Amino acid sequence: MRRHEFLLGFVSVAGLLLGANLAFAEEQSDQHEGTPGSSEWCKENPGKCEEARAKHEAFCKENPQRCAEMKAKRAEREAFCKENPETCAEQREKFKLHRAEMKAKCEADPEKCDEMKQAHREKFKQRHGGGGSPPAGAGAGKPPAAAGKPSN
Repeated sequence: MRRHEFLLGFVSVAGLLLGANLAFAEEQSDQHEGTPGSSEWCKENPGKCEEARAKHEAFCKENPQRCAEMKAKRAEREAFCKENPETCAEQREKFKLHRAEMKAKCEADPEKCDEMKQAHREKFKQRHGGGGSPPAGAGAGKPPAAAGKPSN
């Protein structure tokens, strides 16, 4: 069960990190088709793409240590995915499914969606300090289930 909690926590963190760093991951866009930061998404949304990049750069200027931590975790995730491509693909599909479900819920009830987004922004501010807003795509997921728990 602990392994399951660890994996769930890892997937949650990875999902947040992927979302936070997609604005800068054009060279890996084949893995993240249709998401902010992918070359496909940037071609379709050049203004939003540039805005996401600028927001990410501003976040990193204000929070260089946090940005370096996210970059290191992203590198760990990439290494994990190279070693475990099947697991990574499965996790990515689960994330895409969850994202599609959330999108449908937001389209069905935009007011509730806005409330959830605001609640997630508040949680982000509490976890990462009140200053600055999250980089593009960050803070949209649940906190890791295994946060604060030993990994074994």
